[in-house]
Amino acid sequence: MLDECPLIVAANRDEHYDRPSAAPGLYGSNPAIFAGKDLLAGGTWLGVNEYGLLVGILNRRLTSERAVPTNTRSRGLFCLDLLALQSAADAREFVQVHQASYQPFTVLFADSREAWAAYNVQREIKGRRLGRGLHVFSNTTEYDAQSEKLDRAYRQFSQLTDEFRLNPCDGAFWMRSLAKVLGDHTLSDGSTDPRDAICVHGDISGTVSSSIIFYAQSEKRFHSYYSPGPPCRTPFGEALTFDVR
Repeated sequence: MLDECPLIVAANRDEHYDRPSAAPGLYGSNPAIFAGKDLLAGGTWLGVNEYGLLVGILNRRLTSERAVPTNTRSRGLFCLDLLALQSAADAREFVQVHQASYQPFTVLFADSREAWAAYNVQREIKGRRLGRGLHVFSNTTEYDAQSEKLDRAYRQFSQLTDEFRLNPCDGAFWMRSLAKVLGDHTLSDGSTDPRDAICVHGDISGTVSSSIIFYAQSEKRFHSYYSPGPPCRTPFGEALTFDVR
């Protein structure tokens, strides 16, 4: 998005309320990984590593796709597989040859040079390179499906671009601005489905945490902010930093 900070991520984690997890922290040493941890299956949903690679994975709702066997591998473990690599280019090659059965997902991987999105159809994983600029993703069934929610999120995030340029790599300012969007409860016209909001409050699942990460090019360092609950009512903690080789 910006020359000094080429990679900025703002993400809500929507999950079942009873699924245990741990806040982002050091995760392994070869390479060193900074990520949250799913305490049920052992994987992660979002993390960075010492080589400057960022990986995040989204579950896609299973409605229109052909049923997937229940004995599939955890999607969070696939996220960890990618975080063990050294670059987005390595991750792209890995997904091209990787063969395993997963529930539907969209995975994003990026470094300071390139960014990719990939999704699975049965055992095949398809990917496309992302251009410079803003990209918004959700857990819709179809990878490239458009929705009013996505359009609304895109508008809100895009309105911050000029503010960011006037406040280059001001992490505290960026965190406050992005947190307002992540905590938005606006629904689509006529909708009563809480999943139409950016910040979701359902009966058995919803937004359980939120993360804001940006990479400072000159520092060779990730800055990470984490909210251990829905960002509408749970403050983000102080920035944690993670150095890149």
